[in-house]
Amino acid sequence: MTDKRNGVRTFATIGMVGAGNMARALATGWSAPILCTDNGSGRATELAAETGGVAVASNAELGARADVIVLCHKPGQLAEVGRELDGTRAVVVSVLSGVTSTQLNAVYRRSRVVRVTVNLPVRVRAGVVSLPIGQRVDAEVESAVAELFGRVGAVVRIPEHQVDALIPLAGVGPALVAMFAQAQADAAVQAGLPADLALSLATETLRGTAALLADFEHDTLALRRAVASPGGPTERALAAARAQGLPRAVLAAAQAALPAR
Repeated sequence: MTDKRNGVRTFATIGMVGAGNMARALATGWSAPILCTDNGSGRATELAAETGGVAVASNAELGARADVIVLCHKPGQLAEVGRELDGTRAVVVSVLSGVTSTQLNAVYRRSRVVRVTVNLPVRVRAGVVSLPIGQRVDAEVESAVAELFGRVGAVVRIPEHQVDALIPLAGVGPALVAMFAQAQADAAVQAGLPADLALSLATETLRGTAALLADFEHDTLALRRAVASPGGPTERALAAARAQGLPRAVLAAAQAALPAR
């Protein structure tokens, strides 16, 4: 951590282990040259070319050159990658799904390691990022990690036992919302709009609704009441959605994403 931004220590050189969808989303959101590796897929070379960064030869080299290393590999590779990186001077940050800080500390015994969770909208700097409280790193490291991920989303500090509760919301939310947008667009197409225009307007409607909901201080009922005139099309649409079980279907879909207990 050699730079400072607004009085907070920041990471000068970002490294990534893995070059899949989440690595690409983070790198795109950060819009900064990165160092990266892969397991032989060739994706690291592609990602480096997209970001103006460098695909390095090994995780050991990554550990020697980066100030922060973001783990974006498959969770099952935790021990293997840890053997190559444990002891690095870099701060290690895991975005691995389902891997707890206890598991990370068991592998990275000689390194500073931090768990965060992120979702795909980090790609457009609109992600949800959790930074669980009480991890075994000092305040300066936590602040630097919060600053780095705050560039690509809203950082929330919650107890680690609450992290799984974000899965139905931030984790699967984008996919469920995309399904909803497709259904809205399909209805517009059946009413006579071209498909590309319908999907574009569905996207803009979602964008505007998110901003409006924030303006309503997250009061979903107040927003619905503001849109729905008595006896109007919105009231009929809401009644049909309830009759078809839309709220229950969304709840069931989101809960299905939770880990088995």
